[in-house]
Amino acid sequence: MDRHALRTGDHVELACEAVDWVDRAFFPAVVRVVFTDAQGRAWSLVDKAPIFGTDLDPESALPRPVAVRCVVEEFRDASDGSSVPLVLVSTEPDRVAAEDGTAVFLVSLDLLRPAATR
Repeated sequence: MDRHALRTGDHVELACEAVDWVDRAFFPAVVRVVFTDAQGRAWSLVDKAPIFGTDLDPESALPRPVAVRCVVEEFRDASDGSSVPLVLVSTEPDRVAAEDGTAVFLVSLDLLRPAATR
């Protein structure tokens, strides 16, 4: 994704990996996805499978790539001098949060892609 094409308030998708079915019997099924933020911290999000993609169902083999919809909050320069821009995103569009309630994450631009319509 091109940093110059992205603006505060834009909707994007954050690349994650579905790693575990939390509850396949529940409808829709509940899945755990993970990603690593710009500081190297691993995050876990748990929610209904459709939140992370329309092609994810209880029969899907895991792990598999998925995404969570986000809104761009702001841009930051990398403190380590890296050329990859950092983006503060909120998972507010689907009201999904990490298990500790965190819903705003600083991520590398290369984890983001334009939001698809679901």
